[in-house]
Amino acid sequence: MVRSTDVEPLTYQIAHAVLQRAGQRALIITGLVDEVRFPCGEIDGPIGSIALARALVALGWDVTIIVDAEAHTPVRAVLDLADLPAVTLIAGDFPDLDTARKFGAGFDVVFAVEKLGRNAKGVRHLVWGTPSPAGDPYSDEYVLAAMEAGALTIGIGDNGNEIGFGKLPRSAAQITPRGVECGCPCGAGIFSVTPCDHLLPASVSNLGCYTLAAALALLSGRAELAVSGEEIQAWTECGLDAGLRSGGVDEVDFRGDDGIPVRYVAAHAELIAGVVHQGLLGDAWIATPEH
Repeated sequence: MVRSTDVEPLTYQIAHAVLQRAGQRALIITGLVDEVRFPCGEIDGPIGSIALARALVALGWDVTIIVDAEAHTPVRAVLDLADLPAVTLIAGDFPDLDTARKFGAGFDVVFAVEKLGRNAKGVRHLVWGTPSPAGDPYSDEYVLAAMEAGALTIGIGDNGNEIGFGKLPRSAAQITPRGVECGCPCGAGIFSVTPCDHLLPASVSNLGCYTLAAALALLSGRAELAVSGEEIQAWTECGLDAGLRSGGVDEVDFRGDDGIPVRYVAAHAELIAGVVHQGLLGDAWIATPEH
């Protein structure tokens, strides 16, 4: 599949839309918990969310991250290591639907990062089709309420079972395993029906976040918004030490993100930061026919 040259890259489109609303209130919804697989949360989602928060704060945004109550402690540890005191971290433990929706409607831009979304029957699933009732029950509602209030909404996911994939036609569900038939009693597949304004599918949601932070860096002309490989390695190691787990593998002690060892995750982030560095060097560094 080749992207049409008439259409800007997804990261450009999203970064441009975000910068059009610069300096407002942003909510980042993240965290995936499961009593068996991820009792304290998954590493994919929180690390990328912190990378995005770092860029947004530098751009003057008021940023709140909301995570499942079970993941609050390990995510707090990573946020402290990242030294982002301006970012507010809260647990998703609202007492009722109305309170949750009022909260979601209070932001100008809402990101959902690796956050399980409801299927057509209102059930959230892990990628292999297992229903996942644990965690914040109102995460979809934050996004829906924000959309109704006129906020910009962005979904970042990697398997189709996350908030935001409702932007795609239902026929896209057949692309992902268990997308159409989950194998659980609901029989409606894992594909999320919760929509968003902009969807960024990524091989790993965290990697999508690092790339989006880089797009914000390029468009704003501020290289420091891109996150380095060294930072990502430190944050990922901290999250794993604090109880977050990697998806994509059965080994609970695996040191990585979605089955990718930490060193290669860090290498990806460093490569993207390098693209930003080179992209902002300016025309003086572009070779001419005379040279």
